Amino acid sequence: MNWIVKIVSIQPYRITCLWNDNQVRTVDLTRFINEKSRITGSSYGKLKDQSLFVQAKCDGSTIYWENQIQMVDYDNVEKLGPLDIDPDFLYGLSYTDSEIRMVSEP
Repeated sequence: MNWIVKIVSIQPYRITCLWNDNQVRTVDLTRFINEKSRITGSSYGKLKDQSLFVQAKCDGSTIYWENQIQMVDYDNVEKLGPLDIDPDFLYGLSYTDSEIRMVSEP
């Protein structure tokens, strides 16, 4: 299983992360966010707001955005919770700088 150790940098819809395999990889969420923003009520659609997107944080396993989903806690109390994305899914979307160079070379 892959997980994110820390965020290295954040740009609109792209997050560069250090992974547990010691690779620095960039996750491009542009397509994911554009698709989700077409779905009425999608929590992930909120991330199209760049000022919200750049507030991403790392919990030592994946990236998340604080207080973006309504949830019910163990005491049956409604509260806001973190919106996160599965780290294996993120790893599948990610690439290294060397992979970009290989694709762009003639």
